[in-house]
Order: sequence, then structure tokens, then C-alpha cells
Amino acid sequence: MEFKENMTKEEFEKAIQSAEDKVRTDYVKKVKDLESKLPPKKSDKEIELETKEKELLAKEREYKIKDVLEQNELPSGLSKYISADDIESAGQEISTILNEYLLNNSHKPKKHNNGGDSVTKEQFKNMNYTERLKLEQKNPELYKKLAN
Repeated sequence: MEFKENMTKEEFEKAIQSAEDKVRTDYVKKVKDLESKLPPKKSDKEIELETKEKELLAKEREYKIKDVLEQNELPSGLSKYISADDIESAGQEISTILNEYLLNNSHKPKKHNNGGDSVTKEQFKNMNYTERLKLEQKNPELYKKLAN
């Protein structure tokens, strides 16, 4: 209804009602359009199935990681700390890194010295009694070996 200068009260109320109806209709159409774009609601069973599927996939992934770690001769306990997309290459990289770390940080003797206990048979023959006595007290095994 259009606005007129001299409207009766009924005509005025009808005009307002008509305008409200138009706004309400537009609003309902927009709401329905938006609701149709929403994904359908999932039932409790579907939600439960999805959570179980996620749990199974996580377990499967953990077992795959354990297998890869065991193939690379690494402790399988590391599987809970690894979450790589490419499990095979991750296992090889971890193996390389750990082996390098263990090799670089392992004990490396600085000198191959046995504490001056290296005495040859010739040196033993040239020793006097007091030197032989010191050798026997210091290293009895070497003394027995050289004395025989």
C-alpha cells in the first residue's frame, strides 16, 4: 500500500502491516538460503563413528611408525613423539640424526696409551732387579707374561 496524505487509521495500519510482511518475507528467505548452505547435522551415531575412525587411524599410524623405527633399528618408544606425514623418510632421517649424534658424542680416547706399561721382551731383559720389581707391583699380568 502506498502512503497517502489523508489516510484513515485502518489504511495506515494496513500499510504498516504490509511493510512488515515484506521485511519478514525477505528475512525468512535469507535465513532459508543460509540454512540450506549449512552442512546437515550429524546424528550421535555418526559423531561416535567419526571419533572411533579417528582413533583407529591414529593407532594405525602409531603402529606404522613403530614398524619403521624398528626397521631402522631405533627404539619403538619414540613413536609417540613422531607425527610426520611421510613416515618412511622421517624414520630414515631420525635414524641418521641419532646415529650421528651418538657417534659424535660417544667416548673417543685421546691417546692410545696404556699408562706406560708397554714393555717389550727386549726391554724386560735389560731391566735390573728393582725395575722388574716395580713392574711386578704395577702390572703383575704383564710381568708374568714377560717373565715366562
